[in-house]
Amino acid sequence: MKFNNKISLLFAIICCCTLIFTGCNKETIDIDEDVQVENNDPVRVINYGRSTSSKSSTKGKGFTGATIAIFSDEVSYKNYTKDLEVQVETWDDAFLAQWGHLNDDDLNAKEEELNFDNEKPLTDFENQIGLQSLRQKYLQEEETWLNNEVLDEATDPDANPIYNFDENELAVMNTLAEIQIGTTIVKKLTEEEFNLVNQKAGKSSKSKGSFTEPYKDTYLVIEDSDYDALVDFNNGDISVLDKGNVSTSGSTTVISCKYGKSKRRSISTAPGKKIKALIKVPQPRWGANGKVKSKIKSYKKKGRRWKKWRTYIAAGASGRVYNSNCSNESFLINDDLQTPKRKKKRVYKWDNPTWGSHIVKNGEMKGLYKQNGVIKELPLTW
Repeated sequence: MKFNNKISLLFAIICCCTLIFTGCNKETIDIDEDVQVENNDPVRVINYGRSTSSKSSTKGKGFTGATIAIFSDEVSYKNYTKDLEVQVETWDDAFLAQWGHLNDDDLNAKEEELNFDNEKPLTDFENQIGLQSLRQKYLQEEETWLNNEVLDEATDPDANPIYNFDENELAVMNTLAEIQIGTTIVKKLTEEEFNLVNQKAGKSSKSKGSFTEPYKDTYLVIEDSDYDALVDFNNGDISVLDKGNVSTSGSTTVISCKYGKSKRRSISTAPGKKIKALIKVPQPRWGANGKVKSKIKSYKKKGRRWKKWRTYIAAGASGRVYNSNCSNESFLINDDLQTPKRKKKRVYKWDNPTWGSHIVKNGEMKGLYKQNGVIKELPLTW
């Protein structure tokens, strides 16, 4: 018995020392799954980050963690974001059914009086699931931008490629433009992160006069739910790209055709009124819609600042698209340019599921935009 007790005591001492040693020298990723929706829901939210008791450690400093949405698979992601899009339009249709007979000034005043949130389904989703979303961050920056007498296009948050998503997509991404689908973590790179990644690849440098790779939509892709690699990257450790489960993906040129191209323009339509127009052919990616995208936003100056403004607006597209071999061309059919009284409107034109991607040639696609009966065009050129 004495012998066994000594062994037990020695074993306990060894375990205790091991725990103390580990706690002082090993950093771990903390994942908190307490915040989530119903178990049968295809999406949940976790809090991730790194904790360490070592003050001398370089890891864990700076970036402390974030919330992130995890979808069970890509089909669930597509269905969920599509459902959110439908909910938003249905919610706004109900508002217009009751108040759409008012003229523009009275309609916008009524919306302000009721404190109507035209994206309430997205707001409810974010609150329910406990996600600090990229959409919330965008809305804050947009309000700051609009609170100016003169709008500077250079500081327009829509000009920031990190926000180059639809509202329903922004609502399911965290403030760092991250999301997880299955076991794959995807992060949209900022321009600064893009430059750092290309510095490592030898394509750009911060030194004066050196070649710099122009920014294009690029994603960090991390397999196996490797949050350790994600935290390291968010702390500026670009060496994680050397790991076998970490890669980047971005738009490329295919023969004389391209995808991942877009054009934006701010257009004055009358004194104190303007629209913002977008025409885009998205690059193939997770959850990407393979259609040509056209979008319009409406604004009006009120006093010394600008406001998002409800009025008759519509968006469409016209031109040619090609398959991945830059052949089998097909015409896009213009839509009716229907004009509901909205602050923004987007449409997707033409979808051929047998094509891997939709590609355009320089100048062969244009967006069509209508506000109060006036039609403007925006060619997609580069």
